[in-house]
Amino acid sequence: MSRQFAVIGLGRLGASLAKTLDTLGHEVLGIDPDEDLVQDLSVELPNAHLVAADASEASVLRDLGLEHFDAAAVVIGEKIQDSVLATLALKDLGVPLVIARAATPLHARVLEKVGADRVVQPETEMGEQLARSMASPTAFLDYLDLGEGEALMEIRVPKEWVGKSLANLHLYRKSGLTVLALKSKGRKGVIPRGDTELHEGDVLIIGGPKENLDRFEPLRV
Repeated sequence: MSRQFAVIGLGRLGASLAKTLDTLGHEVLGIDPDEDLVQDLSVELPNAHLVAADASEASVLRDLGLEHFDAAAVVIGEKIQDSVLATLALKDLGVPLVIARAATPLHARVLEKVGADRVVQPETEMGEQLARSMASPTAFLDYLDLGEGEALMEIRVPKEWVGKSLANLHLYRKSGLTVLALKSKGRKGVIPRGDTELHEGDVLIIGGPKENLDRFEPLRV
């Protein structure tokens, strides 16, 4: 079912958001004060409604009918005051889900205080993910922060684990982590049992406290 989403700030992140939402078949409203940028993107996004306007003005968002939208992303970038004002205005209008991009930890705290439902720091998150990939280049695949100190990690089964069962690894006792899912080549993902034997090419989803995941080194298990 098609839903209505607003993207405020059409830089690289905002443009990517708008394009993906459009590809998924949703109605997209994009707002940015740069008229040239809006004009250029309108060629790439003929189905989206792109507007050159100052989204930090509550009256602009009200005139565009943002109160009827399902969600909005505020990805203005370095203009901290504008992003805070836009986030506050969206929540005052009753937009049920507002995701805001923060440039600094202080910016993130302010966005949370004014009502952002979720605050993201893409550069910080990407840096953390690249660090994990560098630290475990043969095993690490992906990472998802669940909030409140919990996270999930997707890893490729190291060759040292091949032929062993999950029970043999004693993963929870040694690392405080739990294997939540297993995906083998050519098969659907399953919730594994303790006696499940691991094979080359298997992928595991492991969950637990972030601090445990950060210390986790598959080759030392």
